[in-house]
Amino acid sequence: MTTTTIDRRQLLDTCEKHWGASAAKLYRIAGSQVEAEASDCEVRDHAGRRYLDFACSYGVFIVGHRHPTVRRRVDAQLAQMASLAHGTIHPTQQALTERLKALAPGQWGDVHYMLSGAEAVEHSLRYVLAANAPRCRIVITAGAYHGKTLAAMSILGQRQHEASFGKLATDVVIVPYGDMAAMREAIGDGACAVYLEPILGGAHLRMPPLGYLQDIRALCDRTGTLLVADEIQTAFGRCGKMFAVEYAGIEPDILILSKGLTGGYASIACVMYRQQTLERLPAPQDDRGSCGGHPFACAAALAALDVIEEEGLLLASVERGQQLRQGLMALARRFPDIIEDVPGIGLMTGLRLKGAVYESLLSMELGKRNVHTGHSMNERAERPVLRYYPPLTVSAGTIDDVLGRSREALEAVAAMPAWKIAVMRRVTRSMYRLPNALLRKL
Repeated sequence: MTTTTIDRRQLLDTCEKHWGASAAKLYRIAGSQVEAEASDCEVRDHAGRRYLDFACSYGVFIVGHRHPTVRRRVDAQLAQMASLAHGTIHPTQQALTERLKALAPGQWGDVHYMLSGAEAVEHSLRYVLAANAPRCRIVITAGAYHGKTLAAMSILGQRQHEASFGKLATDVVIVPYGDMAAMREAIGDGACAVYLEPILGGAHLRMPPLGYLQDIRALCDRTGTLLVADEIQTAFGRCGKMFAVEYAGIEPDILILSKGLTGGYASIACVMYRQQTLERLPAPQDDRGSCGGHPFACAAALAALDVIEEEGLLLASVERGQQLRQGLMALARRFPDIIEDVPGIGLMTGLRLKGAVYESLLSMELGKRNVHTGHSMNERAERPVLRYYPPLTVSAGTIDDVLGRSREALEAVAAMPAWKIAVMRRVTRSMYRLPNALLRKL
């Protein structure tokens, strides 16, 4: 059954049953259509309607949809070989490993490949617990997102998910992001590891306070605590540098990567281990991760990295990011009752809104104006960030266009009567529990 013939309601019912109930609910409310085709910064649905993609699957399509350079390299690799048996090393993977070691700050030893970021987080958990035994305390920050597989959810800084799935690890300490005093208390004389997003992503999107990352690095050095940098969202130019830790000039012990690495052509993730941390293991580990890192994915990753470097997309992220944030800040000044601030750096930015109701309303109004943004799907966040994560290839003209459509969407929200906002606030708080029939009427 193709996207041109499938019934939208049937598709959303299937999505709700087998993939994500919360996503399906959001699509119903927003009236989202079935995406059928994409190119660069544009997505087209099955009816031919065109959207500007400023969500990019929360940063996956970092060089735009179907970048021609990546496409050619992927096609060439597919003509030779797509995949190999698990555990087999091939030249394309070796080339990617050496490329990542050269790009990331520090001296790196092993690089292990997986299919998803959550799987990479779990791989790193096995390592830190083995390398720092008998220590088992893991320190994380509130609001952090490290994946939703079972072990990864143990260190998820969003505790509402435990009600559905529980948690595996028990010695996990959560501290407020940016609170160095709380971090010192949590680490004490030494923890097993600290898991940290250099820039807090998700619905919260917060920049680290000045000196925060450097202080954590120094504290980990003094106490023998391993520092794990989760750069799944921040790496490869999203924040204006190849890696967000470069802003602080620090080297983590472990670096976790995924999302934008292949430009969206294939699922891939990896964990990089600093050479000196590998020496802490009591014995060599015969573990090459999962079936990730196959030739097809590695070829896409190498091509995407070439595009980022050859097209100067790090500088473009800085320049276009300044343009986008300045435009969003102007909107924040114009609509102070709706927008609290505009956090972020590079092309990792968005609107921090004064309540989840405004995130849902603004997302819907932008959808009516053919703009995709990154909804947090977190109705419990008091000040959620509606993310603007365009590809690094986005043009200045496209940013101006989206800023104009954002202004129109904000004007529509601001013009809504108070009673309607109140009703929608109640709907937003419980929208993932409301019957589909009621959602359709609303």
